[in-house]
Amino acid sequence: MKKNISVIIPFYNCISTLSVMLDSILAGTVVPSEIILVNDGSTDGSDKLAMDYAQKHPFIKVLSQNHSGVSYARNLGLSAVNGSWISFLDADDYIESEMYSLMLQAIETSTDEVDGCICGYYTHKEGVVTSYIINSEATLDSHNMLKAMFTDEAVKGFLFTRLFRVELLKDLSFNNNLYLCEDLLLQTQLLSAKEARFVTVNKPLYHYVQNESSATTKKSFFENNLFIYKPAYDLISEYIHDSYISESYNNILEYSMYTLLENYQKSGTPDTLKEIRLLQKELKLSGKSLSHKSKRRIAFEIAPIIYSKFMS
Repeated sequence: MKKNISVIIPFYNCISTLSVMLDSILAGTVVPSEIILVNDGSTDGSDKLAMDYAQKHPFIKVLSQNHSGVSYARNLGLSAVNGSWISFLDADDYIESEMYSLMLQAIETSTDEVDGCICGYYTHKEGVVTSYIINSEATLDSHNMLKAMFTDEAVKGFLFTRLFRVELLKDLSFNNNLYLCEDLLLQTQLLSAKEARFVTVNKPLYHYVQNESSATTKKSFFENNLFIYKPAYDLISEYIHDSYISESYNNILEYSMYTLLENYQKSGTPDTLKEIRLLQKELKLSGKSLSHKSKRRIAFEIAPIIYSKFMS
């Protein structure tokens, strides 16, 4: 059974995982009307693998570009969609067979006219699988969806748990200068400008497999001495001025410092120490906007290396 869904999947050197994602889609109780694979300059043979799938399944298209990043790839995919609903997936993950059938059913049976759907998900990290389920039966409007992306772990700013009505994304594009949180920024631009409603499916249907090659598990937290999440959050702050934005950014800062200190305990390399000092400065600057600071936060700002000796 096929439905009018366009799936966009950028890929770069994913030969060991791309077939897992594609097979999970093709095994679905609802198969999308088109799958657009965007080859971001792969060199490992995954481009040939994609073409093999396209030859077997006419509704699979393969587009190619020089290695330019996921934002360029998604924008190229958006330019080719023909469906009524858009789904963005990652090439190193996979989906439950009932993902699209349950999401479309939720849309079709909703008493409200909705512009999209959001489901729960699983994370796979270091052999541990964790499920995240949306604890709400109500549809989410733009305001509540925006807040949930920054405050609710079951929602977050992921694209892969969403279905978007194609008209929602008209005249929008991903910021080609970002390689982190570009999905969060696009949704912020969308939801801060348009009234939209999303129905929810309170079941985990997407498998987010975190690995060493993922952008979100990047080992370095700085590029040219700039905290890698800061460019996106600076742009997001131009659209939303609520306190939960700064709280979200500060949570990322604190988690990043904790991660760096753990790494420093294990390796103690000069590069890690340099990043700790850079992050300490960013924590101090960002902390000026906080009305309350935990003891851990104060330790991170004043003496992170000393504090790391007491971390369990």
